[in-house]
Amino acid sequence: MTTPSVSTFPVIPHRYRLCCGVPALAAEIEPGLQRLGWGVDERASLGLMIDAPFGYALHRLEQVDPSEWVVVTDNPCPEYWEDLWSFSPRALLAGGYNTAHVAHALGRAAPKRFYRHTPLHDSSLTCVERRLLRSNAQGWENKRIAQELGLNEGTVRNGLSRIFQKLGVDNRTQLALYYWGLWHPLERWPGSVGSLADAQT
Repeated sequence: MTTPSVSTFPVIPHRYRLCCGVPALAAEIEPGLQRLGWGVDERASLGLMIDAPFGYALHRLEQVDPSEWVVVTDNPCPEYWEDLWSFSPRALLAGGYNTAHVAHALGRAAPKRFYRHTPLHDSSLTCVERRLLRSNAQGWENKRIAQELGLNEGTVRNGLSRIFQKLGVDNRTQLALYYWGLWHPLERWPGSVGSLADAQT
């Protein structure tokens, strides 16, 4: 009687596509998910989209069927999370997470259930202000923002001024950094934009 050979490779019961703008990060994620039973297969119906660098997922979701993708982001901006969720991805995971959290999100989304796990937040911005925030972060000038959103330029200027006050920023550059998840880290760096502004007051 022959003894069946035992494979040294783990059985992978679940498959997913992987999409990430930083190949080195993707290479780090794959083995951890494989140990948890998730293997990369470009033919899989479910996809995992890692938002790296920040803004990658926002751009990619415009080019794919969002309902096939679990989106994972470390961007700390809650308005950015809302913009990602507005595309209706299969799942959205934001804030601090590890490989087990990602595997859990894939498991929740696999039966074609929508799933969202983001930190509790309460944005003070209205829907229109959030669109202004995103448009500003894309580098658009007031004229283009007004044309794209169907507003007049005065409304755009006033809206941006209200957003400055609500978010505690001083200018459009800081506002864009806030949206892309880079403003709060800068505030903590010696000699940063925020530190210099404080030193001058």
